[in-house]
Amino acid sequence: MNIGGTLRRRADLLAYVPLAVTTTAAAVTGRPRAHLVSKMLLAPTLAGGVVATRADRSTTRTATLAMALVGSAVGDWFMNRSDVAPHHSDARRQLMRAGASAFAVQQAGLLRLLLTDGVRPRAKSAAAAGSVMAGLATLELSATGEPDPVLTGYGLLLGSMSALSLSDGGSPRRRRSVALGGGLFLVSDAAIIVGEHLAKTPRHRAMVSGIVLSTYTAALALLVHGLRDAPRNRKSGAA
Repeated sequence: MNIGGTLRRRADLLAYVPLAVTTTAAAVTGRPRAHLVSKMLLAPTLAGGVVATRADRSTTRTATLAMALVGSAVGDWFMNRSDVAPHHSDARRQLMRAGASAFAVQQAGLLRLLLTDGVRPRAKSAAAAGSVMAGLATLELSATGEPDPVLTGYGLLLGSMSALSLSDGGSPRRRRSVALGGGLFLVSDAAIIVGEHLAKTPRHRAMVSGIVLSTYTAALALLVHGLRDAPRNRKSGAA
């Protein structure tokens, strides 16, 4: 086992993990400036790791991951602005839509990598992701009365990415990383929607922020590191 090589490939996590903890803690304890600074460094830190190890993969794969992380960074900015906007206001809704549009770029990049690697949805994984998305859509419709085309489009991308992630049939290490990342990403976005409609007090909103950010930061790292390199076997397929 090449310990030096492993450390080199995972060096970005030495900076990412403290940033993730700081981001989550700052949101829960109400420190908006610390939250903004640490959150805006999350995607660039992972992108730095991707660029630093670019010799380990194709140029196309590196570019796809980098573009997905650009979408992450832009989405993080808009979601942070929505967090400080008046609750249930039109401005907050517009900022969430802008964030969802940026995150759609992220999800499209992750989807492209999964499909390129030969991953195809398994019936159980697709059913699980579809059930969660259907529940969230029902909650959203009960509150707004009509579907939001931007959020609906993002939801379709997220559900597809999660279904494929849970279907990954690569090596055991990659499979665990990608499947857990895809599942946690779904949990994180579900918590945003549920919290938007059900969290009524500052305490409840702080709890929701902790759930959203802890699952999101973990999911992003797991997916990026799980998908940085092409799988050595391609046994993924519908089942």
